[in-house]
Amino acid sequence: MHVPITYPVAMSNAANTDKSAPHGTTLLARDLTPDELRAAPALASAEALVIEDLTADEDDAFAAALDS
Repeated sequence: MHVPITYPVAMSNAANTDKSAPHGTTLLARDLTPDELRAAPALASAEALVIEDLTADEDDAFAAALDS
């Protein structure tokens, strides 16, 4: 008995994307437009990243990460 192979007639939504990005990069983040960049929140100061109650080792590691 021969069973014919059938194929779907339409692609899924995930595969059927617009061609605005090269194949394989559609899941990557895109660059912000100039308007989006201007509207994005900005970190006023690194001091805003201060985390209370860190041990001295954690504080040193955090400071090192900020410097890198």
